[in-house]
Formats: sequence, C-alpha cells, structure tokens
Amino acid sequence: MKNDNEEMLKDSTAGVDISEELLNRIVNEVLESFKSDQQQLKKNTETDRIKLIKRDRVVFETFDTGNPTDKVTFKEILTIEESPNMATGFLKIEKSAFDWYLGYDELDYIIEGTLEITYNGKTYTGHGGDVIFIPKETPVTFSSPDHCTFFFAAYPANWQDLCEEKK
Repeated sequence: MKNDNEEMLKDSTAGVDISEELLNRIVNEVLESFKSDQQQLKKNTETDRIKLIKRDRVVFETFDTGNPTDKVTFKEILTIEESPNMATGFLKIEKSAFDWYLGYDELDYIIEGTLEITYNGKTYTGHGGDVIFIPKETPVTFSSPDHCTFFFAAYPANWQDLCEEKK
C-alpha cells in the first residue's frame, strides 16, 4: 500500500520514472548540504596546527558601526584560543562610512571593490589586490563608495577590547 507522499510524487512527476533509491539519494544529498551550510566556518585542520579557511564558507554577521543603516558585515575566522596573538577575518562594506578607533595594529588586504580609509583629513583609496596598514592608536573613517570586501589581520588578538578602551 502506497502512502500519500508516494501518491503525490507520482502525480507531480507524471510520466517520469523516479526510483525510491534515487529519491532517497537526492534527499540525503540535500540534507548533507544543509548540514554543511549550517557550519559558519569550515576549517580543515591538520595536526591541530595548520588551518585552511574556505572563503566561500564564511558566514558574515552584522558589524555594529553605531548606525543601523550602514551595510557593514564581518566575520573573525580564528578564535582567540586558535590564534592568541593575532586576530583575522573578513569585512564587507556597501556604500557606507563609519568612524573607528584602532587601539591595535591592522593590516587590510582588499579582495574586491574600493576601500577608503580617511585619517586626519586625507583619504587613502585601495582597490582589489592593494594592502593598507593602519598603526595602533589611529582614529579613522572606513568607507566604500560602492562595495568592498577585505581581509584583516590585527595585532594583538584582543582588538575589540582595545577599541572599547577608547570609547
């Protein structure tokens, strides 16, 4: 006796022969893809020392600039336990600008788009492939007239604490 789901499948696939085995395989593959998509970050680790982070697996989170209309997202890619000396991650800016105080050294590698960093009235503009270094204790404005994605490395790893101290 066939259940209602089998009848619905038969009706919706009129003239198409789909075996139960094929259907089970498809469902299992879809479920597996959902499981891997739920992982915010996929890290391939070899002997607990080397980490490979796949950029296309990074799930960005809202970055609080103080202005809810800003379109800024980020994701740190290593925990402080994994990298106690240096923080690393990605940041995206879409047609937004925000002031920021860096109580830490930061190196930004622009992956795509246009990143503008303004300090003391002067704007430094970088594009995909460019690198910008910002020394600690520097108040800047991060902005992008269109969009940008960049990778950052910050030293020391507790960069967020060092920003809070100045606020």
